[in-house]
Amino acid sequence: MLIRSRQTAHEYEWLRPLELNKTNFCFIGYDHREDIAYRVCEHSLLRKSSRPLTVVDLNHKALRGAELFTREWTEDSEGQRMDVIDNKPFSTEFSHTRFLAPEVARVNDITKGWILFCDCDFLFLEDVDKLFKFVETTYPNHAAACVKFDWQPKESEKMDGQKQLAYEKKLWSSLMLINMGHKDTKKLTTEYVNTAKGLDLHQFKWTTDDQIGAIPSCWNYIPDITPMTESPSAIHYSLGGPWFGGKFENMQFAQDWHDERLLYQTTIPGNIGDWVRLMK
Repeated sequence: MLIRSRQTAHEYEWLRPLELNKTNFCFIGYDHREDIAYRVCEHSLLRKSSRPLTVVDLNHKALRGAELFTREWTEDSEGQRMDVIDNKPFSTEFSHTRFLAPEVARVNDITKGWILFCDCDFLFLEDVDKLFKFVETTYPNHAAACVKFDWQPKESEKMDGQKQLAYEKKLWSSLMLINMGHKDTKKLTTEYVNTAKGLDLHQFKWTTDDQIGAIPSCWNYIPDITPMTESPSAIHYSLGGPWFGGKFENMQFAQDWHDERLLYQTTIPGNIGDWVRLMK
């Protein structure tokens, strides 16, 4: 099976991944309502990386077409999605598909080393290879690694009107590094991801707490949630991003996102004007 991925900053290709020792594998959740957020996130990953990347978009439609994702959901007139299996609301099209990253990797003969997943509302300010190397040296035998947030939402709705749920390990799965060679990762099969309760997936019930490494909070810096103890390496606009406009237009780190968006747009034919404006 070929994966739809990007290894340059310019165009998608159907291709076989580079060999594991020549690239890092990054999976980004895709939601059609936040397409521009995905594009900018991907661009920042590729632009900052000192090592070749294979970036894969986890698009539920493509995964359904490949018969990897069969989980059903309903959607009401206001766009609120409900999972059929556990009857719980969820907010993005990749709420569950993120846990198929290991299966997509296995289908493409990636059975060892670390892979990364992140939500589409990230902006990378530093070279992600630093994060891979940190995990590889600090937690060589762990199943996964993430920023271990201790936070619960006070609001009942998210910025786009979707229901906001509070639960243990909230936000942990928004950026995960997963060890493909670990026995617990092998539990994340197509069958399990398509039938398990959503909370079992997001609360890492497929492994044990002692097998989850802690990465520095600077790699999942959320404005208004993460304490500013060091410069962020990756911004996570979890509470709302500049692409929503309105009150988010001038939020903390909004300009960083706008600058990256303009750089991304220079890769699209006919958009040289944006590059000129940015250089001014």
